[in-house]
Amino acid sequence: MEKVRLRLLWHPQPQFAGALVAQHSGIARARGLDLECQPLDFAEGPVAAILAENAEVCIASPAHLLESENPAALALLLVFQQKSSLVYPALRDHGVLKISDLAEKRVAVWPGGEDLELRWMLTRASVDPESVERVPTGDTAGLLLAGEVSCAQMTIYHEYHEYLNAGGQADRVLALRAADYGADLLKDGVIARRDWIQADPQRAQALVESLLEGWTLALRDRTDTLALCQQLRPDMDAAHHEQQYEDIRGLILNGPTLKQGLGYPGAEPMARAIEALFEVEGRKTEGAPQSYIAEDFWKAAPEGIRSANW
Repeated sequence: MEKVRLRLLWHPQPQFAGALVAQHSGIARARGLDLECQPLDFAEGPVAAILAENAEVCIASPAHLLESENPAALALLLVFQQKSSLVYPALRDHGVLKISDLAEKRVAVWPGGEDLELRWMLTRASVDPESVERVPTGDTAGLLLAGEVSCAQMTIYHEYHEYLNAGGQADRVLALRAADYGADLLKDGVIARRDWIQADPQRAQALVESLLEGWTLALRDRTDTLALCQQLRPDMDAAHHEQQYEDIRGLILNGPTLKQGLGYPGAEPMARAIEALFEVEGRKTEGAPQSYIAEDFWKAAPEGIRSANW
């Protein structure tokens, strides 16, 4: 049995349901893999973890790959969420009635430099990103609730629900979305080191197929999937699990998933991340978007776990 450590982008929850199902249902083991989904370690981001060989695979975005210390050493294998999951609620009573009002304001962002989409949105809205004070925190909802910031980076399936459930009011905020400014970026992809892939392509194929089958089962079987997530993450209440599952389902079952298939690792998300880095930082990326993607494993996966009736 081959050990494969998958570093998540957060703690176990419905956001990663397909990988959790693949680990705990026996799907991965049936393909000879001892899959271990590891929670996020704030001291070492997911991409840094695989570059340091503290994990073999990680959940991270195309932008994370490009922003890493060694993009050429990495490859994007799969993409499940096919549109941006982020929202930036801004407090109207802090004087934020339009995006340009964020200038000279404080915005809560996650630690580790996960704010490229925010900076691209500001750039495209003709707001200097450096005019906005970005405040790194693991609790963006908490800072917004306390009024310590005027705006906060959140996912629609997690922090935004936490904000509303803790007393935040939807009509009190201006919900900014990067898509409205043509600056949206995908958040979750499956990334591996190229040397790990090349050392055993059959192992990489087994991983890809395990994750595809895991997500196929997770999307089909809501009840068992939610029961597993609740077991692994008992600190989240059932309503939060259910809402997050539905939100993630909506992020997956649209666009490229419906046209090409589940997990399709197209070049467009990578191209947009490259464009964002150039517009925001002037950073030129070597190689075409496709050069960072190892899509042959997705193509070789059985049709039944790529294009199914969910």
